[in-house]
Amino acid sequence: MIATNFDEKYFMYDNFAIWEIRSMDDFFDSHSMMREIFENEYGAPFSQKSTAEFDFMGAGFAIIEKLLDCFRDKHFFVFSSDDENHDVLKGLQDRKTINFGMDIYVLNPARIYVLEMDKSKNPQVYDI
Repeated sequence: MIATNFDEKYFMYDNFAIWEIRSMDDFFDSHSMMREIFENEYGAPFSQKSTAEFDFMGAGFAIIEKLLDCFRDKHFFVFSSDDENHDVLKGLQDRKTINFGMDIYVLNPARIYVLEMDKSKNPQVYDI
């Protein structure tokens, strides 16, 4: 599930991990069901032949968000270098709100990143 308003609701999540996606093939190879989910959502297979001419940072970003939104047991925040989602994460790091285990400023501009997390099981965070 894609996390929304993360800058205001970051405290509702825990178990953060950042996933670096190098290409659509890398993304599809990351989970055995990813190609099947794509075929169900788009009605056609995503062929490896098409990845050579594919706009990874454009259409790929949208496809990744859509497919990750099909996973209801995890939450995701998709970003790339210097986009508005990345700016949110830089602000959280600067305020020392979240330690990502890496410098969130240092990203490869040709890659897509995903902050993977769980919804907190602590009921107190929902009362804030």
